[in-house]
Amino acid sequence: MSDLVMFGMPEEAAEEHRRALGDLRKELESHGLRCRPVERIHLSMRRGYYPPVLRPPEMDVYADARLIVTVTVVDVPNGGAWHLVKQPDGLPVEAHSADDPSSAATAIAARACPP
Repeated sequence: MSDLVMFGMPEEAAEEHRRALGDLRKELESHGLRCRPVERIHLSMRRGYYPPVLRPPEMDVYADARLIVTVTVVDVPNGGAWHLVKQPDGLPVEAHSADDPSSAATAIAARACPP
């Protein structure tokens, strides 16, 4: 998808975010959770032509056929990439370094089976 011309998020950054989500997906699947990658594109509904805007990719995480969290990757200046975990209502609840997907997967799996 590197030939995709879009405004908004640079395609190179989106590809890095996809890779980070893919690493997390592998860890989550080892916990028995199902994941669905989601590509987000904003299309303007105003008059005239406006180019599509690429939004950061996300990943929905399911346990027992119910959505438990949505994960997106955010870049923190001088802080690297982080997995931002959001509840199904969209409120962010925690963040984990993208450098350690196994700890993020463990925390997300704990949300699937609350004590």
